[in-house]
Amino acid sequence: MADVISVTNSDSAFDASKGVTRTNLPPFAQRLRKAADLVWEEGYRQPFIRELGEGTLPREKFAFYLLQDFRYLNDYARVHALGLAKTDDPEIMAFMLNVQNGALNVESTVHRTYLASYGITDEQMNNVRQSAFARAYTSNILSIAYGKDILDILVAVLPCAWVYADYGYRLAHEFADTLDVNQYKSWVDMYKTEEFWSSSAWLIEHVEQLVEGLNEERRAELVDIFVTGVQNEYMFWSSAYDMQYTWKPEWDQES
Repeated sequence: MADVISVTNSDSAFDASKGVTRTNLPPFAQRLRKAADLVWEEGYRQPFIRELGEGTLPREKFAFYLLQDFRYLNDYARVHALGLAKTDDPEIMAFMLNVQNGALNVESTVHRTYLASYGITDEQMNNVRQSAFARAYTSNILSIAYGKDILDILVAVLPCAWVYADYGYRLAHEFADTLDVNQYKSWVDMYKTEEFWSSSAWLIEHVEQLVEGLNEERRAELVDIFVTGVQNEYMFWSSAYDMQYTWKPEWDQES
């Protein structure tokens, strides 16, 4: 099932009359997706995602992920605040503000609910130690937000939105027969929806508009930003599965 609903590697004609959909992507979005395909598909097959879909992921690994994601969302909100300050386009400004509010309010509430069910306190959430892998991810997107323009920022935040929308949708279809008894059903339910996909579609559409007329060197820079983001998504989940704070276990000493 997963192979059927994933985006293929072959180029396909974009039908503008249908708008941006999971299987109807404009040309530059197809290029981004194809460039990241290897790590994107390996990401879907990695143990964290497989066991999450099966409902067998150990709770302590999921809690580790949620704590890191809780910390990540604060920086994700900052990136969108910086993006808001770098555009005069009212539509982009509204999008950035909505995502910022969502990161700080909606998803953080979900994380607090999950973590509280594991006996994790607000104090632990607010003082969570950031892993080296999460720090590499957030440092990268914050650097782009501070030093680049709005197009770079849109491309930098696209992997998070798109990967989650794709994996949630695919997991919901692949594990449809067992999802109702899956302890992580609410996570899959959040990211499988067309409502969540709409953020990715919006980003894809606006990136497509902004790359029009750009030279190949500039486009290649944007592709590199996108692929790096997908790689960081992979490492975020992989390090959570291993409950890994640093590059080597022997380095793992809290200050």
